[in-house]
Formats: sequence, C-alpha cells, structure tokens
Amino acid sequence: MRTPISALMKPMKQVLSPSRQPYRIGRRDFITGITAGVTCAALRPSEILAAESGAAVKRYLYVTNNAKRRVDIFDIGLGHKFIRSFPMGGKVVGGICADAASSRLFITQQNEHTVAAYDLWTGEVLWSVNTIDAFGLKHPDRLCITTDGTALYVPMKDSHVVLILDAANGERVTQFERPGRPHNTWTGERGKYMYLAGRSNHTMYLTDPRTHKVVKKLGPFRWPIRPFSVDAGKRFLYANLTYLEGFGIANIETGAIAEVHHMPPQERTRHWDRARSGLPHGDHPFSHWIAVRPGAQEVWYIDDQWGYLNIFDTSKNGFKPTFKDHVELFDKIDQPWGRKHGNRWIAFSIDGKYCYPSDGLVVDAETGKKTSMRISPSEKLVEVEFRGRKTIRVSGQMGGVYGAGG
Repeated sequence: MRTPISALMKPMKQVLSPSRQPYRIGRRDFITGITAGVTCAALRPSEILAAESGAAVKRYLYVTNNAKRRVDIFDIGLGHKFIRSFPMGGKVVGGICADAASSRLFITQQNEHTVAAYDLWTGEVLWSVNTIDAFGLKHPDRLCITTDGTALYVPMKDSHVVLILDAANGERVTQFERPGRPHNTWTGERGKYMYLAGRSNHTMYLTDPRTHKVVKKLGPFRWPIRPFSVDAGKRFLYANLTYLEGFGIANIETGAIAEVHHMPPQERTRHWDRARSGLPHGDHPFSHWIAVRPGAQEVWYIDDQWGYLNIFDTSKNGFKPTFKDHVELFDKIDQPWGRKHGNRWIAFSIDGKYCYPSDGLVVDAETGKKTSMRISPSEKLVEVEFRGRKTIRVSGQMGGVYGAGG
C-alpha cells in the first residue's frame, strides 16, 4: 500500500507552506561555509526561486543530502550559491532522476524501500510508494525515467527484479527478472534503449522502453558491471568493472568488448601506505563512477583508491579512447582523498562545464582544476533548467541532457 501523502507532507509544511510571519532561515539550513545572502534570508522558500527567475534561464543543482534528509538547491549561475532546501522521506538515497515535461523529481530510498515523486518547483510530494507493501520487493536503487516521461525503471537490488512504474502515479506497469542484484539503470537522450546493469553480473541488459522487453545483451565483461555511461551517438558503452583499474567498453551495435587499463602516477603510488584511500564502496571496486561529459567527446572516470579524475579522449576512436589528462582531487600527494565521504561518484552540469565529485567539490571541467565553490557532499544530484517556473531541461546522473531546450 502507498504511504499517505498527508503523512509525508507534514514536515513539508514547515518549509514550504505560507506563513503570516516572515520566513527565517536557521543555521541548520545552510551548508557550512556558504551563505545565502541578505535578499534570500528575508524571503519564504517559495519566493526565493521566483525572485531570481524572470524570463532568463536559471540553472539549479538539486543535491540530495542524506545527513539532513533533504534536497539542497544551488544556483549554478551564482557560483553555486545555496538557495534553499526541502525535506525528503529518508536518509539513504538509492537513485535520483528528473523529467522536464512533468517538472518532477524522482528519488528512491533504500532503507525505507520507497520511490517518491516531488514537484521540482515546490518540493511537494506528489506520490510515494513503499515497494515492500505494494509489490513485496526490497531496496529500490538507481532508477531512471524513459525519455517520453511515462515510465520509471527501478532496479530492486535485493530482489533480482527490475520494477517498472507509471511515472504519473507510481502504479506498477510490469516487472521482469534481472539477475545479479540490479543496481544501475540509464537511458540515452534518444531513448532507444534502457540500459540495466547488475552489481554482481557481467552482462549488460538492454530493453526497448516502449515494450519493456529485453532486446539485446552486451558482454559478458571480465568483471561485474558497476557505473556506466554511453556516448551521445549511442555507439559505445563505457563501464567501470569491479576489479579493473580503468574501464570496459562495448560496441553497442556489434557487441564487441574491450578494456582500458590505466594506473595512477608513480609519484602517487609510492606513498602507498599513507595515500591510498582504500575501497569504500560495496564489493570493493577499483574504479567507481564514470560519465560521458556533455558537449565533449570525453569519458571521465574516478579512481576509487587514489583520488584522480581520469579523462579520456574519444574523438578519434570511441572504441579506443586515449588518455588526455587527470584532475587531482586530493590536496597533498602523500595523503588520502575523501576518506570520510565513503562512496565515490561524479556528475556533470548540463553544459559540461562543471564536474561534481561526491565530496562536495566543484571541478571546472574546461580547465581541469578544482574551484573554490562547494556544494553538499552527495552521490546523487541533477541539474534543472527553468525559464520562469517552466522546466526546460534536466541532466542525467550518468550523462545525457533531457528536454526541449531553450
């Protein structure tokens, strides 16, 4: 059965509903080291975005904050300034995606076994489904919405099932078995396939999002498939593989498989006893998180142990990328990177200018340098473009830009 919306909305009223008293933002609503400014402090949350919208396109980063059980919103155009937040119904986010046409944000909560839809503008909970009560399935993970905005693919990590829900109301459309602990899902801008990976499985499943039937398989790869991405032309799939320093590649049309092996620089590894961050993610992958940079023929992936963002050029041959550069996320070469933040991920802004590692850093993807800007540490975030209160485009967690544009 569904969680009553009225129950979920009770805490929302503290943040979103009108009040006769001037709205004041408490200290807990600010990210350490970031101030929202005098103008924003005097406004209610519903007025903050409106005050900064107008006719111009505004770009906001929606960042899930597990520690405070909320979604934090940052204005990219204003140097990633914190704008406001709204509550979410749990603290272990499995996945996040958004749909521009319906102006909705979708979030899974693993511990609470819920999938919920939020209004992007107000933060209102539109519907919420407990997957155990409704379907007898546990641990919804990294979900993805079809490009037509009609269906959500929800991998159920502990159930070996992919659940497909109606994005409008959370009703079950269908489901099918996906062996190997279903974990990550993603579709490209063209929407030809939905890609489904299993955390303990070596083969990528591809479905037709119109029929929800498996129509193609890629692999098996040498190791289980972890995060993955696909180039804009939908020719090549790039995937982290659990025990590979580097990433795997698949030609989507032919099914050919290859691997890219890449080791960290020797000046870093010579400090092995002090600099190595360990393997914080489940099942201990050597490299964790990969994405194709929007607007560029580049694949970026993160070295889970050593704190490097490695950049590969795919412009000459997408099946044989060449190493281009790396970004050092650590501050000192003989010290580990980001140990306290645990799991490792990256995401991109819609224009491909910024890269977001999971520790709250903002990386200038054009210069390959860390900036002084900061956001909430998070594994799950998306960018949303607005013109006034109309949603124009959204980003995908593993790459891709979705919506009609300006």
